[in-house]
Amino acid sequence: MTLGLVLNYTHFTPAIAAGARLAPDSALIGRVRAGPRLTLRSLATLRADGESITVGSNCFFGERATVHIADGLIPTVVGDRVAVGRYALVHACTVGDDCVVGDCAVVMDGAVVGPGSIIAAGALVPPRKTLEGGWLYQGSPAQPVRRVERQELEAAQAALRGDGQHPALREADVPPFDMSAYVPRGVGREPLIGPGGAAPRVHAQAYVAATAVLTGDVVLSQEAGVWFGCALYAGGARIVVGARSNVQDNSLLVTDERRGAIVIGNDVTVGHNVRMGACTIEDECLIGMGSTLEDGVVVERGGCVGARSHVTAGTVVKAGQIWAGRPARRFREVSEAEREAFRRGREVYVAYTRAYRA
Repeated sequence: MTLGLVLNYTHFTPAIAAGARLAPDSALIGRVRAGPRLTLRSLATLRADGESITVGSNCFFGERATVHIADGLIPTVVGDRVAVGRYALVHACTVGDDCVVGDCAVVMDGAVVGPGSIIAAGALVPPRKTLEGGWLYQGSPAQPVRRVERQELEAAQAALRGDGQHPALREADVPPFDMSAYVPRGVGREPLIGPGGAAPRVHAQAYVAATAVLTGDVVLSQEAGVWFGCALYAGGARIVVGARSNVQDNSLLVTDERRGAIVIGNDVTVGHNVRMGACTIEDECLIGMGSTLEDGVVVERGGCVGARSHVTAGTVVKAGQIWAGRPARRFREVSEAEREAFRRGREVYVAYTRAYRA
């Protein structure tokens, strides 16, 4: 067995069966139960803190793949012989045996993906959606395209596991699969890096995960959290993360002096696997998992960017609105129930920050 970062969460310890091959910078946390022959590539993260993650035998998670749960509500269950692509996200859902999830795809809370399914690159499986097994699904939201024969399913599995190409599963626009792009030459690989005299400043009550990297003039405020596999690269500009805000696993916030600052206000949630340029995110916003925000985006107070959305340069997401799609457009107002759910989610992450620091 080769091991990456294996961490307890409170009194929960990951249980990993024989034959695991885990990249040194991959991470398994808390109540993970994984069957034989688990493979995690670089920066793949299985984080089972607020609920359990159960993974069957001979499962594969590509570079920067992320698996998480809904705290105290929904576990994640992954069947046998499942392959998950690069920068894909499996969140608080059930994925049946022999499924293949393509690069950058997102499977959301409460979804059920039937056995032998292929989820195409970049597809979005919405919350609580049940997908019949044995189909190829594409799009956002994911729609059935055609039946999948056994031979194609085997070819799809082989492509993901062996770095091969498959027209439905590979995404051209993917981020770096290690941290070398975010670590200046000649600097060691530590979580906090300060090139050119600018060093990160992290509040004593903030949290930075062991596989995350902060580079340059990065400020983390009280009870902010930056989670596993994240890179906050200021590049001669500045990145500010406000009080009680969280940047979830494998999110990449990258800017430079020419592009300008990234400013995240207080009580903001930046979901898993987000890519963000020089943006301003005001207080109490939610940036949905798997989304991309280009330079010059402003999300006004209480605004929301939907999962897997692409917000183009210079867009202003108005206060209290949900914007979604690729490219993102106004969808509707945030409801009071959603506003309350966002608040509860922020409180969960503040509690995580305290627990991990302890």
